[in-house]
Amino acid sequence: MVDVAHIIPPSPDDPPPRRSRVRPWHAAVALAVAAAVGGGLWAWKPWQSVELPQSACWGALGANDLKPLTGPDGKAVEPRPAREIATPMKPNSGSRDSRCLVMWPNAAILLEVDVRPARPPIDAYRTSDESLGSLTPLDFGPGTTGWVVGSKNVDGEASVRLYVPCDFDAPRDDSDQPPPKYFGVLVSGDVVDGASPGKAHQAYADIALKIGRAAATAYECRNTVTLTGTAPRVPS
Repeated sequence: MVDVAHIIPPSPDDPPPRRSRVRPWHAAVALAVAAAVGGGLWAWKPWQSVELPQSACWGALGANDLKPLTGPDGKAVEPRPAREIATPMKPNSGSRDSRCLVMWPNAAILLEVDVRPARPPIDAYRTSDESLGSLTPLDFGPGTTGWVVGSKNVDGEASVRLYVPCDFDAPRDDSDQPPPKYFGVLVSGDVVDGASPGKAHQAYADIALKIGRAAATAYECRNTVTLTGTAPRVPS
């Protein structure tokens, strides 16, 4: 196609062409938009991800559960295969205690979850945690007992405990103690560089609730376990 504008010369009567000019406020707006977009990408870092083994934490957690805990980019690993959450104790069935440990390759602990029947009584755990730092109650549902404990030794370090009433269908153990009335879930970890301590602690509560549901099924509690739809808010 022929460009007619380049063939016909301009008429002397035509007004002179206007020079293209970038107004100062146009430039300022452009810079502001670029800064906002760039800053948003820097804060969000969409290219970072967490690769989590499907077997981690008994298959109850996924990468989205760990995103609030992550800072540097990397691949989360499970240092050794975790046992399934054991069903109620039966003869020769072994321990009902289970532990999930997810780590960064540099050995920083991304997440640690312990699940076990509550022995000794809950008050003993509460007294022990009170000696470690501040303790704030968390409500996970009817009959449950939960709290977040902030360390008085390490700034920004915290852990979440959840105790769920469970009528264990289990015989007495060799020590002739009565079956426990609760199982406990303890969630903790190292807040890695670049992660928000507040978001990490809330993630601990979210994970405790999720693992609590899974444990109630695995332990085959004979009572009806009722947990909240969402985890309680952890004070920052």
